[in-house]
Amino acid sequence: MSPQYPDFSKAEYEDRWARTRALMAERNIDAMFITEKLNYGYYSGHRSCQNPIDKIRSYMFILPKDDDPVLITMPFEVMQVEQCTYIENIKTIGGLTGHPEFIIDTFKSLGLDKGRIGAELGREQYLGTNFLAMQEIMKGLPEAEFVDASQIILDVRVIKSPAEIEYCRVAAKMTAEAEKEIFEEVHAGMTENEIAVKLRTRLFEKGAEDLTLLCVVSGPSTGGICLLPTDRVVQKGDTLGFDCGVNYRGYCCDMARTASVGEPSEELSEFYAWMMALRHDCNMMLRPGKSPRDLVGVVDQYLAERGLKTMGVGRVGHGVGVETTEYPSLAAFEDITFQKGMVFACNPNFANHLGFLNAEDNWAITDGDPDLLTDPIAPMQIPIVAA
Repeated sequence: MSPQYPDFSKAEYEDRWARTRALMAERNIDAMFITEKLNYGYYSGHRSCQNPIDKIRSYMFILPKDDDPVLITMPFEVMQVEQCTYIENIKTIGGLTGHPEFIIDTFKSLGLDKGRIGAELGREQYLGTNFLAMQEIMKGLPEAEFVDASQIILDVRVIKSPAEIEYCRVAAKMTAEAEKEIFEEVHAGMTENEIAVKLRTRLFEKGAEDLTLLCVVSGPSTGGICLLPTDRVVQKGDTLGFDCGVNYRGYCCDMARTASVGEPSEELSEFYAWMMALRHDCNMMLRPGKSPRDLVGVVDQYLAERGLKTMGVGRVGHGVGVETTEYPSLAAFEDITFQKGMVFACNPNFANHLGFLNAEDNWAITDGDPDLLTDPIAPMQIPIVAA
């Protein structure tokens, strides 16, 4: 029986499994053991709101190289799993204890007690079970070998399907619209927290299912950046910045805007326009065959011409997908080539006496020009908030 409310088609998940199995074959891995909540949802299609908040229960996905996938969940989640996923082999753990033993027995029943098992042990990956439980599982399967398979997960997730990109587009578009509208409604004399309430409310009104990031920052930034909104009163002459991520059907965006509270000074207008020229040239590097190193080279040239140094963040952008910030980084150390289907947030930004200046859009890499997901795009001239 087909699920009634899946996020994607069965072919979409089968493609993810097939691409993962191809990389498993290259590394001689017999099964993937997926435990982190976002990876679990990506591979299974089960987006549980209980999973992220309940650390006593196990939500796991096992992808054998030659057998059907297995999903481990709670009995009260089975109806949701059946309504939203194409997984047929569903196993449940009824109690709050004994989970390692259950997982050990599951691997044994799959004939994997002597297998080479890939797990989330490395770069940018975290286990969805605690360290001691993982040790117990490994001890209970003494003839199995657990190896780091994080790069497999990263390599599969980094290439988005057209359907995934459309979910990112919906998230990005509602955020771009909301940030623009709130700039037009707020004014000097409001606190950052009051402005944040308006922005948060507008994002949910537009269809955001969750917020992954909401920053409101105002005033000069010579001593650092306070991104969490506070009770600071926004004043005429400030800059006001938003940086938001929302979740729609399990997919995210990450986008920022900066405005001037009242008419901007000549210095602020000039610096913002310079930043936008830099940002444009960076965005146009998001093409197949280019690399993060090429893009960072554009930033380095702009900084050198102006006599500026980097803020020391280490990158000028990052991937976007099931996470607001995900692999890969737009950084010189990333040894990758841009490919069709990758999605990025590119945002070389600056914190100085003028404030925190940031204008971040999201782009999907295509066969040609990058595809703008955040419509409306950040304006080339700094927006103005009422003073």
